[in-house]
Order: sequence, then structure tokens, then C-alpha cells
Amino acid sequence: MMSVMEGFPASIDSLDDLLAAVAAVERAHARVALAADRLGRLGDWRADGSLSMACWLETHARMLHSDAARLLREGRFLHRYDPVADAAVAGGLSAGQVHACRSVVSSATAGVFDAHAGGVVDAIRGLSIRDSVVALAEWKLRAEADNEQPLPKERDQELTFGRLPDGTLVGKLVLTAAAAAEFEQALGTAGVFNGAQDTRTVGERQADALVDIVGFFNANHDRPGTPRHRPHVELHVQAGELNTLQGPCGVTADGQLLPTWATDAFLCDCVIHRVLRAAATVADYGRATRSVPANLFRMVVARDGGCRFPHCHRKVAWCDAHHIVWWRRDGETTLENLVLLCGYHHRLIHREPWQIQLHANADVTVTGPGGQSMTSHPHPLARTGSGPPGHSPPVAA
Repeated sequence: MMSVMEGFPASIDSLDDLLAAVAAVERAHARVALAADRLGRLGDWRADGSLSMACWLETHARMLHSDAARLLREGRFLHRYDPVADAAVAGGLSAGQVHACRSVVSSATAGVFDAHAGGVVDAIRGLSIRDSVVALAEWKLRAEADNEQPLPKERDQELTFGRLPDGTLVGKLVLTAAAAAEFEQALGTAGVFNGAQDTRTVGERQADALVDIVGFFNANHDRPGTPRHRPHVELHVQAGELNTLQGPCGVTADGQLLPTWATDAFLCDCVIHRVLRAAATVADYGRATRSVPANLFRMVVARDGGCRFPHCHRKVAWCDAHHIVWWRRDGETTLENLVLLCGYHHRLIHREPWQIQLHANADVTVTGPGGQSMTSHPHPLARTGSGPPGHSPPVAA
């Protein structure tokens, strides 16, 4: 009788030995699943009072009930589709490929797979797991399209979220396949990687990308707002805190406290209203004054053309006007004290001790917390002397 673990190496001392061991385990697993299904059909598990074959395995094989149930489902699948079973037992299909086959068989496609199983196995045999998944997904789409039964209803999309006591937003996101593709593409487009000095995790980079996507929409929507369609994010700041060393902590309209660096980023390019109070009564609600007037912003755009953080290529639509000498530290709202930064780098400058310097030739040098410096150059038109009125033509760097 053939050993269940035929081909298992005597010792695992190399990557080749490891691959051989994995293949032997997967072949044995397929045979065990088939045996579990076959013996389960015989019903001998009832002899000791077990409620099901899964319960028998849970008791006698000390398996988790979920693992036992999964093993039996795999056995039933292999029992129904002989070409898949034969290939799995012989090592022609990996366990991952068998699982991918199972994932495309549903009530709507099972009958089609009955007729196509052999051809499917031949098509994916030898493919990588990624290519196998893609090929099977395409097969499923075609099978569903050819099936006269109604297509399965997609799961409803859902977004729920709430605030933790510290103001952090947490939630749950459920998207359909099409929406998920759009979402992933948007995160990829908005993502920023700062090279070796970027120590953020993948999750942190994706979260920053999502924040930038939200900021992009807020800055470029077509509803009433400021000249650049900036949203009115209502933020309350005590005037007496604006020029203090510690800096102001803003409070949103719904009472959420923002840290100083976030408040400073909002104050860089915003609309400010003056509110005078007599005791608890509002005595005067002054006219809005813009930190960066529209004509001045256009001059900064003409010079910078996009984010000036070195190696960042985000366009103007992603950018804010940043005060190099911060506004609350008496920095002036002038061309010489403004530079375009995308949302991510704007927050970075305010959150961490990066220094930024605008040179006479419009080059920008940023210096990181560790002392490393990088330089970016102005928009090409500005470097050729076609800059905004009142701006001296830059000299060659």
C-alpha cells in the first residue's frame, strides 16, 4: 500500500526539502479529506453516540470543530469533482489552487463546473497561485453570465464609524468588488512613500493616503466655499493662544479637540472670523479675512507648480499654501513666506521638527529631524523668468 506521506524528505535542511515536504503534506491532506468524506458517509461515527462526523473528529482526532467541518467540506468537494481530486492527490494542483477552485463554485456555477472541471484543472495546472486565482475568477464571471439563473446579489456596502474618547476615528468598511477596485486604486494614486527615511507601516501609509483623498475632495469640490472651494471646517481657537510658545489647540464645532500641529496646519491657509464677546454674549462677528488671498495663492502656484517637498510630484489640486514662518508665530502672508505643500507633507512639517527654507532663486531646502537635507526646484516656467509679477527671475541653481 502506498504511504500517505510518500515523498516526504527524511530531513528538511534546504528550501528544496521544504518544498518537497509541503507538497507531500498537501497530497496527504487531499487523501485524508476524501477519506473523511467517504467514511462519514458510512455512518460508523454514530457508534459512540457522536452527533456528526465533525463531532467524532473533534472528540477522537482532537480537532477544532471548525477545522473538522472544513476538512469534510473539502472532502465533499473533491468527491464531487474527480479531476480536481485526482490532480490534488497526485500533486498536480496545490492546496491553494484547490481552495481557489472551491471559491468559484456556488449554487449558480456548480452545474457548469461539473462539465468544465477537467478543462479548468488543465488550464490552471502549473500556473502560479496568483494567475490561478485570476483565471478562475474570469471563469466564474463567464459561467455566471452564461447561466440563466439570476446573478447572486452583491453584499450591501457599508461604512460605520465613531470616535474614541481621545478623538480617534475607528470604523468598519465593506465595499463591493467594483467599489473595492476603485478604493484600492485611489489609495495607490494618493499614496506617498518618502524612501528609506519613511518608517510608516503599510497600514499607516494607506491611512495617510485616505486622509489626503478626503482633503483633495474638500479642497476641490464644486459646492459653495472659498475661491478654491475650500470647505468651512469650523475650528474654534482662543486668540490669546495664537502666539504662545506651546501653540493653540483647536476645537471643532462638535467639540473634538485637535492637537497643536493639526491646528497649525489648518491655520496656514484658512478663513478667519473675529468673534468679540461681552461676557457670554457675542458682541461682534467680524468679516472674514483670508490668510492667503486668491491672487497671492495664484502667484505661489505659478512659482511652485505643485508640492515643493523634495521628490513629491503632487499637483496643485492636492496642495495647501504653507507659511514657512508659521502664521501664529507672526509669519507674514507674503510670496517669500509661502510654499505649496501637499496635505501629507503639510501635516508632516507641522507634526515633526522639519525645517524648510525658501532661497532667493526659489529653490526649497527641507531639513529633517536627523539633519538630512534635500532640495527641490521651482516650476520650470519660474526658473526661466516667467514667474508672477513682482517676483525676481531666479538664477540658475
